[in-house]
Amino acid sequence: MSLSKENFSKKSRDLPKDRLATTDEKGHRVYLYVADVIGRFKSLRNKIHFILIVFFLVLPWIKIHGEQALLLDVVRRRFSVFGITFWGHDTPMLFFVIALFIVGIALVTAIFGRVWCGWACPETVFIESVFRRIESWVEGDAIERKTLDTSAWGFKKFKKKAIKWFLFFLVTLVISHSFLAYFVGTNRLLQMMQESPFEHPNSFLVMASVTALVLFAFGWFREQFCIIMCPYGRFQAVFMDEHSLVVAYDEKRGEPRKGIAATKEEAGDCVNCFRCVQVCPTGIDIRRGVQMECVACTACADACDEIMTKVHKPVGLIRYATEVELQGKDRKIIRPRTLILTAIFLGLAATFSYILAYREPLAFTLLRGKGSPYQQIKNEEGKNIVINQFHIEIENQTFSNAVVHLFLPLQDSFELVAPVNPVSVPGGGHQRVGFFIKFPKEILKNGHSELVLQLESTLENKTSSTQKSLFSQPIRLVGPYE
Repeated sequence: MSLSKENFSKKSRDLPKDRLATTDEKGHRVYLYVADVIGRFKSLRNKIHFILIVFFLVLPWIKIHGEQALLLDVVRRRFSVFGITFWGHDTPMLFFVIALFIVGIALVTAIFGRVWCGWACPETVFIESVFRRIESWVEGDAIERKTLDTSAWGFKKFKKKAIKWFLFFLVTLVISHSFLAYFVGTNRLLQMMQESPFEHPNSFLVMASVTALVLFAFGWFREQFCIIMCPYGRFQAVFMDEHSLVVAYDEKRGEPRKGIAATKEEAGDCVNCFRCVQVCPTGIDIRRGVQMECVACTACADACDEIMTKVHKPVGLIRYATEVELQGKDRKIIRPRTLILTAIFLGLAATFSYILAYREPLAFTLLRGKGSPYQQIKNEEGKNIVINQFHIEIENQTFSNAVVHLFLPLQDSFELVAPVNPVSVPGGGHQRVGFFIKFPKEILKNGHSELVLQLESTLENKTSSTQKSLFSQPIRLVGPYE
């Protein structure tokens, strides 16, 4: 796509209709030289991108309840999401996290269109606010960049390219290490950075691979990922309808364009300057309607507003709108699509909240021993003693080591006998402990008595609240009938 300062004919500036603007007749890539733009959307997008970049870099270093705010340690199957800890066996809970994200994106897309792509997608955020800025700072504006690329190799060209790619590499290292921190933890990351790569080859290979991939995607591949590889552009057809917000060209107001209209009086507001095409990061002409390649970044809207201001015409020829609004009808936010997605989202959120509310850091399951429900022996004094056997399953669902003490409160006539008490349970670990409860036969009433087993746990040297077993009623100990 040409960006010469000369006045090109309409034929040379129109994009092809039988192929993407980023490919030539033979299917080879046509590199885009995206022009800079200023405007209200650009200013707002810069602020949002800054917040998102800081959030991405800082989030792994934030601690909530002593754990990393977001940790996805796949190797050790440890996951921490804003203070909530998960393990590999908590797949149903992870399902809710992923499902809430997907349904949330679908709901936002149904209402606001591809706002994720244009405003929050890492591809857009880092390319537009980091890599393209470095490129412009080193090589100049779009025209200067194209002139540099088409010129013969020399010291000046080599120096600019070397500086640009060196800066790209430094930025990519920061991004890849921050990305790795989400999967190995910040403490482990700092340790690995001070050690030889040979001491942790797998993590080093992951970091090197991520660095190469990010450098390739953000430094060179760029819009090709959005156009060719990203599935979201294809999914938008499912999520969106004529009431979804899009960046749209007002054809009724803009057509016929200058140079196409038979007379000056018949011409619409579009002056056919192609400025909207020059600033588009995916190389499309928004005037051809909603297209899969459009990421709704609003660069074309800012560019058009700038031109409309110069020619003393109202802004908003390209703007956020819906298809029904462009047809002069009212937009409906509340409609079957959004109601269904909202109901699914709220249902998932309510179920997930319920699970979290009743999820204990330590999970206990009390089971009776196999075989005979009881045994009867005589003690040294000749009294009949009844013995019941139990097993308790203790599951530590936190990342911290726990110590669990089993005891029988206010039960002087009963004796708890266990090979290990208290029981140590490592973070994410599981322990099965067998124990016996002994008591005199004469205290039974009609062959039965009720007994409550309590467990007191300590996590990180802090005593938690005393917990009863997970049974909904007190434990029943079976003994011989009188």
